[in-house]
Amino acid sequence: MRLGEKMEVNYSIENGILSYVIDGVITVDDMHEVQVAREQLAGNDSIKVLSIVPSFRGYENFEAMKKAIQGDIHMLPKLSKYAMLTDSFWLRSLVLFLNLVVPKSKLKAFPLRDRKLAEKWLD
Repeated sequence: MRLGEKMEVNYSIENGILSYVIDGVITVDDMHEVQVAREQLAGNDSIKVLSIVPSFRGYENFEAMKKAIQGDIHMLPKLSKYAMLTDSFWLRSLVLFLNLVVPKSKLKAFPLRDRKLAEKWLD
């Protein structure tokens, strides 16, 4: 995702799943796309997230980071499972740490090559 290129965001209301691909810098527009998907899933009792992260090079600006954090906090009460696909050591470590501090939700990191395993885990 080069700056100005849109983040790929998908969701399924019937399955309560939000998925997105992060490959580069996250912009305010990207966070808007994720927020629209979250709003579509707002009626679900629980939400599962599949985050696919080949590369994360930060946020375009403070506003993009703020929107990301606010959106995550707002979604947290309904988050049942969160799977991240990444080969980044620090992101996988972050998911392991967050799993300890977010007791209601289950968070797990998978290598990029294990998408089918991550999807099965989310079911």
